Amino acid sequence: MRWNDILQNFFVYSKDAPILFNSGIFWLLFILVLSVYAAIYRNNTARTLFLLGFSLYFYYKSSGSFVLLLIGTLVFVYLLTRFMHMQPKGWRRKILLWISVGSALSLLAYYKYTNFLLENIAAISGDDFHPVDLILPVGISFYTFQILSYVIDVYRGDLEPEKDFFNYAFYITFFPQLVAGPIVRASLFLPQLKERITIHPDEVQKGFFLIMQGLFKKAVLADYISQYNDLIFASPGTYSGYENLMALYGYTLQIYCDFSGYSDMAIGIGKMMGFDLGINFNKPYQALNITDFWRRWHISLSTWLRDYLYIPLGGNRKGKFRTYVNLFVTMLLGGLWHGASWQFVVWGAMHGIGLAVHKLWKKYVMPGERKSLVYKAISWFITFHFVAFLWIFFRAQSFDTAWTMITQIFTAMDLAYLQPFWDVRYIFVVMLIVGFSIHAIPSKLFPKLENTYVKVPFALKVFAFIVVLQLLIQFRSESVQPFIYFQF
Repeated sequence: MRWNDILQNFFVYSKDAPILFNSGIFWLLFILVLSVYAAIYRNNTARTLFLLGFSLYFYYKSSGSFVLLLIGTLVFVYLLTRFMHMQPKGWRRKILLWISVGSALSLLAYYKYTNFLLENIAAISGDDFHPVDLILPVGISFYTFQILSYVIDVYRGDLEPEKDFFNYAFYITFFPQLVAGPIVRASLFLPQLKERITIHPDEVQKGFFLIMQGLFKKAVLADYISQYNDLIFASPGTYSGYENLMALYGYTLQIYCDFSGYSDMAIGIGKMMGFDLGINFNKPYQALNITDFWRRWHISLSTWLRDYLYIPLGGNRKGKFRTYVNLFVTMLLGGLWHGASWQFVVWGAMHGIGLAVHKLWKKYVMPGERKSLVYKAISWFITFHFVAFLWIFFRAQSFDTAWTMITQIFTAMDLAYLQPFWDVRYIFVVMLIVGFSIHAIPSKLFPKLENTYVKVPFALKVFAFIVVLQLLIQFRSESVQPFIYFQF
């Protein structure tokens, strides 16, 4: 390869080859960044400026010229928030809040929902739909929510506005969580920028353990089983009910491994640099009810929706009926946040109904905690399959596709496919078993696994890394697969 090609790969954005966590070029860059970081991390200013510069470069390599949109939004909201904080409580302060929130949301709405709105207007009016040629900036949903939480916390008085623009910009753009979360609160992250960072060798090793775990989840499990899932979801009517059911279980594991794998890598990278990004997943498919599921799944989003939408709507403070309405509206909008289609609206609405039903069940049918193993097993089974069933609407390209898949599962089930399926798709089945088995490990054991990894001899750490690397090579796709949540 010529030097011009190498330089172009590193410094010029290509929409066909964006930089991703599961790409070799990212890890090469990360090694270089980590080498420089090790020399300067004790100097707060140098550390912030260096990582801010790399974060903007990372976003440019992920989204091209949209980095200018990100920078413009950062500057505008920063200045407006500082000005808002100077105002006494009253209408001026509130107007500035709405301008800040409205400007950030309007950009998100324009890029994400313009065609959805035009399509529905055309359907109602009977006109032809002509989509606007728009590209959704990578990560706009995530960094918009971080910006909103910062502005609202300052408005409420829960947070002092950050005086140093570079600290504020670094908080929003920190590259591990910039494009797909976690959605980090300013109250957690900004104080870390003012402290002297001490990087402990044990924390670096735990971070590396998380990175290996995330790569295994994403590049081995999720990417491999996605090949079969994509095949079935593309044309569910041409496959049996059993094959559709296996794709449903496959996607249930795929989306977890894909998204939690990204979070593991982001949190691991942060940990290696001395930053705490919180936790984003806690074994969600172990949940015994839908409320517990949302305490475990995409925790940074679910707590954001609770604190900035559900509670401001009234939470559970305005009567039982209003509580159920608030739950429904919160999850409805949470579904719409994920994507501009009615499938996502239905997905969110059904989760809202599920949360309301669970509250009713706890209050009127089964108050108090049930410790019976049979009750817990039944609760888990119902919760898991409710969540898995709704993933159909999340993944399907249309309601027709979703309905066809549901119909096939319930009307064309034939267990005679079981043995032939194993004969042809045994690696897929093994991947499902491995993925769900790993997920079944109790949460309280995970810190012990981390500590065990830290304590084992260096030779065993090298062996574990070689095994993961070999699996990545063995099961890699022809091209680097983007993370599912990049589209949100």
